[in-house]
Amino acid sequence: MNSKTKIRYFRLISIIIALVFCLCVVGCSSTEDNTTENITVNNTTNTTDEVTTLPDNNDSNNGNIGDNDGDNNDEAELPDYYTAIIKTNNYIISSPYTGEISVSDELKGVYYTTDSPGGEPQNDGTGKIWLKLKPIEKYCISSLNIDGDYSTVDDLGNDIYCINGVKSNLSVSVTVKTAYSSNEQIFESYGYGISDNGVMTVTWRESTEAPLRYVELSYTDSNGFQTKYIDASLGRAELFEMTENQIYTVSMRAISRNYIGKSVNVSGCYMKAPKEVSFPRVEITTDNYILPSFDKIASPSNAWGAGITNATYEQCIMTMYNEDNEIVYSSSVGNGVGEEYLGAKLKVRGNTSAAHAKDSRYPYKVKLSEKFDLLAPLIGREDDGRSYADKDWLLLNYGEEFYRICGDAIADAVGTEWSPDYCYVSLYVNGDYRGLYVLSEAVERGNGADDEQWRVAVDNDGYVFECDAYWWNEDLYFDTPLTKNTKMYYTFKYPDSDYIKEGSLEYNYLKNYIIDFENAIKKNDDSYLEYMDLDSFVKWLLVSDYLCISDGGGCNIFLYKEDSTDNTKINMGPNWDFDSYMGDINGLSTIRMSWSTAPFYYHRLIKKSSFQTRYNELFMETHEKLDEYIDDAYFKIDIESHTELLDYQNTRFGTEKKPLSAQKEAFDIWLDGHLDYMETQFN
Repeated sequence: MNSKTKIRYFRLISIIIALVFCLCVVGCSSTEDNTTENITVNNTTNTTDEVTTLPDNNDSNNGNIGDNDGDNNDEAELPDYYTAIIKTNNYIISSPYTGEISVSDELKGVYYTTDSPGGEPQNDGTGKIWLKLKPIEKYCISSLNIDGDYSTVDDLGNDIYCINGVKSNLSVSVTVKTAYSSNEQIFESYGYGISDNGVMTVTWRESTEAPLRYVELSYTDSNGFQTKYIDASLGRAELFEMTENQIYTVSMRAISRNYIGKSVNVSGCYMKAPKEVSFPRVEITTDNYILPSFDKIASPSNAWGAGITNATYEQCIMTMYNEDNEIVYSSSVGNGVGEEYLGAKLKVRGNTSAAHAKDSRYPYKVKLSEKFDLLAPLIGREDDGRSYADKDWLLLNYGEEFYRICGDAIADAVGTEWSPDYCYVSLYVNGDYRGLYVLSEAVERGNGADDEQWRVAVDNDGYVFECDAYWWNEDLYFDTPLTKNTKMYYTFKYPDSDYIKEGSLEYNYLKNYIIDFENAIKKNDDSYLEYMDLDSFVKWLLVSDYLCISDGGGCNIFLYKEDSTDNTKINMGPNWDFDSYMGDINGLSTIRMSWSTAPFYYHRLIKKSSFQTRYNELFMETHEKLDEYIDDAYFKIDIESHTELLDYQNTRFGTEKKPLSAQKEAFDIWLDGHLDYMETQFN
């Protein structure tokens, strides 16, 4: 190489070096008083109203960003105000004034705006640069290192930062770390739904106190195992088209700005065939498919059972169909656009039945916004619009069982004052077939007064209350000398704890009345009859004995008193909980036993001759007509259709429940033998 060639070569090298140097200094501060600050991010941050109005990276306020399509054809020039170049691990991640650049493994995207939202950019030292950082799914921001001339930086929470008093271009280095796993389920609530054409959608709601960043969804579809990360702000994700009659499980895990929550699973099955069966059907669709939430709770050491707490209502649309597939009720009728879900709301109800429910087949309570008789179009009763109409209805999760049929039939045969009407239905929740349920009236104070009143007939100043094994899960309860130190206290159904307080006149009246009743029971005379209605107590026990109920404590012992005067007495409410029926064929109900086994008054009452005499009389009046009442109740149900729906339910949940016909046959045989035994005892 000659000398002239060498000179030209070195000149070319110098020009290239100069060009590279110029490119490097673009976007960096040229002032001599630059500052550098490292900001460690606190995992506990607060948000402000100011932050929620920030535009994102697609907002037109960013101007001069170019088409950002990765083709590096942007020809935008630097504006006449200062900018920030975001870096991580000393590599430029993205800039509003360069083309698309590869993103590191730790950062999925970086969002930022200049100056205050909606304001004009400033370069006089009063300007602000707003940064909104977004790590990829399982990472969180650890710290920022800001190099340049500015005054302060504010951590506004949710990975949003405001750099104040900017006087130069800035270089910001972002340090990220792996988010830690938590044993908490950090969704506020979640749910899923299946569309009419079988598309599976999952939804969630994030807590305002713990905003989420992503939702991790894992499932297996026709393409195999899938894992997706969805922006949590979307609130829902359509996942895949389901194959009919196949069960799919989706694992959902919330990822917040600092940690990863515990996984929760939802399982759904696309089943169209149950809708084609000629049988009453209820379909419930909750707003955005969110399912009612609750927490399970164990009983304290001095109590029985398990229960739920913090049960939430979710607004819903409830639609009912008769056996001819005709709509006979819809809660959305009459509601305007955007108000379709305001006609009803749904929550999980119950204690042990809810805490131990399998396959999400929870018992539900439906509360309508307007009173209506849901049973009238299904069981053929005529409603005057007052007597039976109510807001509160139950969907109970034992529609495949026989015990509700025989239990209510026997109560009717014995002549109890009122037993809740019901109808067996098939149930869909958010498009998912949940099997056979019982749509039932609830035990509560009735509407109207006197002969027009249905359900439990008490006046405004009356009481509906319960000797309750789950008192520990109620806001208001009381004990008495006999119930003290047992596992059964008294709780209020009407009035509830919103309208009656501990120590109030109403509270003290009922408590003192029961104490007087207990004192009378202890005496060897009939003074107890001054406080209780004999027939109602006898009928309740006889129904329990006919069925040989083996649940002594949790059998829903409802009582009522019509008013707050001495003119009325305590009555037993309706027999309710029959699931422990068909006990010892040569025995009687557990509630007759000792106080430690069943803390109620029957083991004392059966020793009184006046009580036993009336019991024997009622037994002789009723035991021969039980079969007739049971048969009438049984044949009101379309057994063939019920059996077909039960087959679908067994397929859906992998169970082997026996049809009602087999259950009735077994009960008829058992009842014949049991009545033979009772005749030897009470004839």
